[in-house]
Amino acid sequence: MRPVHLIILIHGLYGDIHNLHAVKGELLALAEPQSSNATSQDSEEGLDEAGSGKAQDGLETVVYLPKTIPGAKTWDGIDVCAARVADEIDQEIERLQDEDKDVVGFSVMGYSLGGLISRYLIGLLHARQPSFFARHKPVSFSTAATPHLGVLKYGTTTNTVVHTIGRRLFSQTGKQLYNLDREPEWAGRSLLEVMSDPGKDVIIKTLSSWMLTGKDNIFIQALKLFPKSMIVANGTQDLTVPYPTATFSLTDPFADPTSIDVEVNDQHIVQSYRPLSPASLDRPSSRSSLLTSRSNRRMKDGSESADEEDVEISITSLRSKGDERKRPVLPPFLILPLRWPFNYSLVLFVPFLLPILLLYISITVIIHTFHSRRRIQSHRNEYERQPLLSASTSTIDLSSLSASEQAETATTAVQINPSDGICTPPMADPLPASAAEPLLLTPQQKLMIRNLNAAIPNAERVVAWFPWAFNAHAMLICRTVARFSWQEDGRGAVRAWTKFVFQAGETECHARGTGAVAHGST
Repeated sequence: MRPVHLIILIHGLYGDIHNLHAVKGELLALAEPQSSNATSQDSEEGLDEAGSGKAQDGLETVVYLPKTIPGAKTWDGIDVCAARVADEIDQEIERLQDEDKDVVGFSVMGYSLGGLISRYLIGLLHARQPSFFARHKPVSFSTAATPHLGVLKYGTTTNTVVHTIGRRLFSQTGKQLYNLDREPEWAGRSLLEVMSDPGKDVIIKTLSSWMLTGKDNIFIQALKLFPKSMIVANGTQDLTVPYPTATFSLTDPFADPTSIDVEVNDQHIVQSYRPLSPASLDRPSSRSSLLTSRSNRRMKDGSESADEEDVEISITSLRSKGDERKRPVLPPFLILPLRWPFNYSLVLFVPFLLPILLLYISITVIIHTFHSRRRIQSHRNEYERQPLLSASTSTIDLSSLSASEQAETATTAVQINPSDGICTPPMADPLPASAAEPLLLTPQQKLMIRNLNAAIPNAERVVAWFPWAFNAHAMLICRTVARFSWQEDGRGAVRAWTKFVFQAGETECHARGTGAVAHGST
């Protein structure tokens, strides 16, 4: 049978498979060098059908985008979406087997909410008896702009209003993103807490009644199985998924871009950064040296608290690239493709259109929420839903810990191993506190940070830099280049992400130096 590296691409909230066609196109271009000029438009037109690559000796790359969670179906819950994707994966593997192909390697790539679905998915697959990964070797796990900690809370009035409204939207998925889904079978914890809990001696029950007793939580177990992992995030201007939740970081070193000097390469990927201060500007800085950063929390009496981290990063600089573009004042959908000032003419109609738009959004949310609840109930009835995670004896009761113990629990040292010249900023902020919006992490989110960093301590991190974007969330994956051509700036981040996944497949599937075949399926 022909060996296959199966790559699963999972889109985000209210998205569809077309959102990830640029990512898919880059993967297939890597697998089939002769089509290296393929663009996202090429992938939409000619890479949808299975078997597009001519069979050769070597590893075949199959890219699959799940079809059962489009649009409002992503509102049904992270767990429900993951179960649907798992069923699709089984069907895709059966199809490949019918074509005399064997899935020897398995990778998952999740964008935005798709990253959380991916984390649940691999736990669901690993919980099978025998484990899915006993037959299909885990190769790489990666996410881009994924809210691993859920939606963050900042100490601002605007953020408070957004939280008040947002947590009532998106049905079950909205509750999970805001950590409001306190299920009795999860010992009163939210799903995101459960997925990051490394609890010992826990019993897992999946939707299909599989059971597994192990030393670690099944989701953490599954995460540790993947030898390669990558976290891709926007350093700035991601209004949907900010840096701390995308990289499970205690702080945001990029919260105030005006206070730091950021060096990026030609692909808009951060290489290094340093604070902008007279003292630091007078000192010569070496851009290709090993730096040690210490984050000390100083008390009022001058003593240092226990929250201290040593982080080593290897800086590899290509060249400093400045971009003089200014961030637009208005969101892109309000700017027409006309000459100034006519491109802003739509703004004149906003007072008249806003009430209609709000009414339309309200009706749409009500309808989607109603149908989502029906789908969730139908899904639970079909699978006779059982508790995913019994109360673990190792669950930490955060309310019983002192403030200093909570801080110590939420702190972890992360050693960073850069590759291909892509440098990773430290997980703790080495810069002085700025006037940026205060980040209000809950004790549960701090514990998630500790657990996730411990689970994948060597994860490679790519930080993209688009300060001129109104919202860089879509630009990170070139989501809608056909409509907004400026999103093409994200192509470098897409290529860094896809190159990592493709090379991981070559390495882990022992196919280095052999021919590779592209094979797309959606």
